[in-house]
Amino acid sequence: MSDVSIRRDGDDLHLTVDVSEVGLYRASDETIPAVNTPKPYFHPLRTVGGVVVTGFAPDDHPWHHGLEFAFPRVGAHNLWGGGTYFGPQRGYEVVEDQGRIRHDAWGEVDGGRFSHTLSWLGLDGEPLLTEERSYRLHGVSADETTGWLLQLDTALRNATDDEVAIETPAQRGRPDGGYGGWFLRFAEGFTAASLTADGEPVEASGAAGDTFVIDGRTAAGEAVTVGMHYGPGESAGERRWLYRFEPFSLAGFAVAYDRGLVVPAGGEISFSHRIAVFDGSIPGDAVVEVLRG
Repeated sequence: MSDVSIRRDGDDLHLTVDVSEVGLYRASDETIPAVNTPKPYFHPLRTVGGVVVTGFAPDDHPWHHGLEFAFPRVGAHNLWGGGTYFGPQRGYEVVEDQGRIRHDAWGEVDGGRFSHTLSWLGLDGEPLLTEERSYRLHGVSADETTGWLLQLDTALRNATDDEVAIETPAQRGRPDGGYGGWFLRFAEGFTAASLTADGEPVEASGAAGDTFVIDGRTAAGEAVTVGMHYGPGESAGERRWLYRFEPFSLAGFAVAYDRGLVVPAGGEISFSHRIAVFDGSIPGDAVVEVLRG
């Protein structure tokens, strides 16, 4: 079993597996413009072998911040960043509706586990949701290759007196616009050699399944395998997968893909997800076994 550690430096956390720093988590980043919805993120994320997997604030989508947890619409507000989708006729327009996801306080930061509380705020700073977010880092092995697994467990609680709708551009007619949730923007030039969901080949974004495995290649041709899994805990919403590899590369848990979600007044919704990353091209069944373990 690999040794994992998390070192705190202010509101930054450095994640290490054995002697390799595999990730930086930034709970606060005041350099992000308001139009791009400031929010916590992981970047860079690396394989144990040092290959950078994530991209950050690319020119095409400067609100894409490595590995992040956010939604395009929370009530009447944009908690994603950039433009808002107004339907097939108007498309995306940048209007003043962006809020922010604010880190409030650290909880446990110990060994391979850390947690914090957050507030999801609207355009004028009004509270929409409060969040209790927890991560756990594991060193794992598949096909005799050392990698890492990151588990997210989080609960969003309504901070208003009315129900709060969580929506994606798909609800307004955007084809394959169901992005939102735990979302990974890959490093520039990342491509996929093959994609499988629950062991079956995936032909189009929006596929359903408990697990999603990407046999990827970096711009330099290095093989990297990324696996994603709904679980091990209960998770609200759909079990769908959204991805793009042209003209840029991203993948995510599409929990609100084309139905959206509602946080009832006085209530909460929770999510449990896992991501695993390995150097090399790892057989999909071996990755699935790790994700479900």
